[in-house]
Amino acid sequence: METPVRSGVGWIDAAFDLCVRFLMWLAGVLGISYNEINVWIFCVLWPVLTLVLIVAVIWQWRKIRGLKMQLSKV
Repeated sequence: METPVRSGVGWIDAAFDLCVRFLMWLAGVLGISYNEINVWIFCVLWPVLTLVLIVAVIWQWRKIRGLKMQLSKV
């Protein structure tokens, strides 16, 4: 299967085609459509993971700041 739109950059086209094939395979394994797997990944999972990572970065930043303050008191 080849997608109808090509970027003209070989490795980008190959990577895109590989991802599409993987999503189609995964959709078949899960018993859902290609469109549904796209929605789950890019509209649900990705935003949730992004928010989780943002919270983790803020938590780590605050933790590091607190440790630096403790070290400066010593």
